[in-house]
Amino acid sequence: MRANSIALMVTVAAVLGAVTFPNGAAARTTSERPSSILIFPKVVSDGTRDTFIQISNTANSVVHAHCFYVNSYPICEGIGDCQQGTCTGACIPQWREVDFNITLTKQQPAHWGAGLGRIAQSVEPCSFITDSKERNYDCYGSGLPTLGRIPPVALPFEGELRCVEVDQSGAPISGNHLKGEATLINRDGDASKYNAIGILGEPFTNNGDQTLCLGGEPSAECPTGAEYEGCPDRFWIPHFAAGADNPILGPTSTVRTELTVVPCQVDYELSALNLTEVTLQFRGINEFEQIFSAATNVECWRSFFLDDVNPIFTARFMQTRLVHTSMRPSAGSPSSIATIVEEIHEMPNGATARAAYNAHELGEFGESSDPPKNEVITLPAGP
Repeated sequence: MRANSIALMVTVAAVLGAVTFPNGAAARTTSERPSSILIFPKVVSDGTRDTFIQISNTANSVVHAHCFYVNSYPICEGIGDCQQGTCTGACIPQWREVDFNITLTKQQPAHWGAGLGRIAQSVEPCSFITDSKERNYDCYGSGLPTLGRIPPVALPFEGELRCVEVDQSGAPISGNHLKGEATLINRDGDASKYNAIGILGEPFTNNGDQTLCLGGEPSAECPTGAEYEGCPDRFWIPHFAAGADNPILGPTSTVRTELTVVPCQVDYELSALNLTEVTLQFRGINEFEQIFSAATNVECWRSFFLDDVNPIFTARFMQTRLVHTSMRPSAGSPSSIATIVEEIHEMPNGATARAAYNAHELGEFGESSDPPKNEVITLPAGP
């Protein structure tokens, strides 16, 4: 991570540290405890940025996981590129899913670059930095041979990674042995990092089938009830208003806030044929305690700037530097969500740096949370 990035993170922590959070219900997911399901909401590999994934086994025994990449990068049905705004036809998200398995020995951490993947079975010594001081990507194939081959993502990629703890036969289990981190690195060396969102498994209700039940009561789809803790559906996010200056860097600096949101409910069996769409509701409170509201939709995966959702999130509209924003799915949405936040700081000289962090989970606008929804993750049927 560059020194500028570190300085900016310290600045953000110092400025936002004075912001108080309302009391609320305990979080349903975790970014610190070992879990049975890991969600990495933001994985990018597009030639400019790449994402380095780390997953650790905290158990004193071998642990297996079944992982899924989902690529939402839009495909141009005409000529040009959707992300650059040059597409002459319709831009259609591809929702392409790729799965793979990993095996971790006791207390083993493993890491790989999304755009590089990791070849299996090499145990030769490897120097990560070559004699020419360049990064040696062959090292991603070194180490213990038990990990397994991890495919590189198809470029360009923007989407999510999700890993489910399974037993040796591939059946899901509530072992709670996995922790994860993701580091997004720009070509210029700037980096931002967040913890994977962990969903804890219930120890006695997991029946090991392909339907993973998150929260809720027993139902026809989930006869034993919740096999995993439910996902949260309410968040508080303290942030700079878009375009506000960083007080440490001076009046010509600016800050923008980008959210990445995925529904917790997903169907890997039907993939693009059964997408989950969520309507998000926002309530922003400025430093004068004035309240503003906005809404937007998320289908399967979306990364967006708050001021692109609505100009109320700009400093010009808010008339304050700092904002409290609460976010929740609408009452009619079929799923709760997982989210991470990135702040983009532009310095007076035009250079930019990012700082990522996990959103703060709470009840509805500081009140008690609703009972968990009955949500499911559907895994593909075995061979």
